[in-house]
Amino acid sequence: MTTTTLASAGVDRRLASLRIKPVNAVAIVAAMIVFVGDAQALALIPLTSTMEKEYGLSPSQASLVLAILGLVGAGFLPVLTRLAERISLRLFLLIGVALVAVGNAICALAPGFTLLLIGRGIIGFSAAMPIALALVREKADTEHSTNRALAVVTAAVGISVVFSFLLGGFILQIGGHVSTVFWVMAAVGLLTFLVGLVIVPDYRTTTRQRVDLLGAITLVVGLTLIAIGIGFAESWGGTGLLVLIGGFVVMILWVVVELNVKDPMIDLRRTFRRYTVPAFILGGLFGMVAVISNLAVTMYGEFNPEPFSKVPALAGPLGYGWGLIVLQTSLFLMPTAFFILIGGFTVGRIITKIGVKTTFAIASICTIVAFTLMALLHDQVWANAVGMGIWGIAYALGSTAANAAVLHAAKNTEGAHFSAASSTIVATIGSLAAPIFTAILYAFAITVPIPDGKGGTIPTQIPTVTSYENTYWTLVIFGVLMLVFTVLHKTQKFRNKTVEEPVAEVVADGVA
Repeated sequence: MTTTTLASAGVDRRLASLRIKPVNAVAIVAAMIVFVGDAQALALIPLTSTMEKEYGLSPSQASLVLAILGLVGAGFLPVLTRLAERISLRLFLLIGVALVAVGNAICALAPGFTLLLIGRGIIGFSAAMPIALALVREKADTEHSTNRALAVVTAAVGISVVFSFLLGGFILQIGGHVSTVFWVMAAVGLLTFLVGLVIVPDYRTTTRQRVDLLGAITLVVGLTLIAIGIGFAESWGGTGLLVLIGGFVVMILWVVVELNVKDPMIDLRRTFRRYTVPAFILGGLFGMVAVISNLAVTMYGEFNPEPFSKVPALAGPLGYGWGLIVLQTSLFLMPTAFFILIGGFTVGRIITKIGVKTTFAIASICTIVAFTLMALLHDQVWANAVGMGIWGIAYALGSTAANAAVLHAAKNTEGAHFSAASSTIVATIGSLAAPIFTAILYAFAITVPIPDGKGGTIPTQIPTVTSYENTYWTLVIFGVLMLVFTVLHKTQKFRNKTVEEPVAEVVADGVA
């Protein structure tokens, strides 16, 4: 049974007067959520080195700051999404956006690692995006309307990429700090909250189930151990390996828990099918590759080889990069943003015409081509620009197709359940991006004595050119994995059926 709240009834009347369909209203707010979500995540990527200096972070701490969103989200977003389905999707969406604003404000005020990590962790508790996708599914009545709404979200990704990377570089260029970026993100989050308050409709079901806190906690612990094990493998040695193994053991325990509790956080038997699991994994892979590639191309461009060019032993391994400022390195990401933005206006029609599976195949091949080019010709500016442009096409197609495949598989009233399952897998894979990048980068790093400004030196690990070559070849391998899961994917046509016949019921919820 589904219910309609008084707040939602008021929003419905408002949308009717404006002649805006509910699914389009949700798409608008979802696009804004993507904008603020991607911006607060992506804006830090070209600022990683600057953030390490301003907040006194080690590379491993910086990696954890980037990864904490996925670590927290993977465990708690499914629980929050399922809880929202029973209480109010609208209410929890607004709470999620508010958490983004508050978390960024805390990050802006943070004096160091601990409070910065807490602020980022609070942002990780925001379930706004999976809830928005669930609302898209519940308000859409055709495959075309679903694909069109998701295309709007993809276009927002392109805009957010442009905004994010130029924002960080511009603020630093005019004398600002990383904290300034956090303040801007807090303001954008507040604006999104106000728009959502006005136009987001509601949806909920009266089904009563227990909240699977044990499953959520187990998942968070397992993912945290895995991320820490990967991120600190180089410095911790055998201890890091034990932590990593412990993480996988806990993840196995999580599966056992989910298969045996009465009301699991994720109903593995219902949602883990051949038409969903490959899409879950593909969505995560596209997200992971996006983070790693953005980190790699910006850090490569920022590195200045000049100080090491006259030292024979260092000239070869450290003879890469162009010594660019943050604003300049951000320009390498503009081809990606451009094609994601353009793709956002066309990808919905493309998926409707050629199907999800063919779209996945094209995106996977583009990924392989893009990073093969960059692995072979990373020292050429044009190769980086072309490679990132091809990757932009791949991301626009692949990420939208992944969301479409999941929402097509869900029947009416199942949007939140499938969105929760998707967010778990996507966040799980995505949370490993920064630790994997750090592990690859520093596996071939060399220690160089760097002057400390006081007459002494500080032994500093610096990634070599081999580090970046291996990073790009790893992304090629991920592209091959995408092809494998594309073959395994079974297409499911849009399921405009209802699991349980909805009955309208107006109730007061206090959310105006």
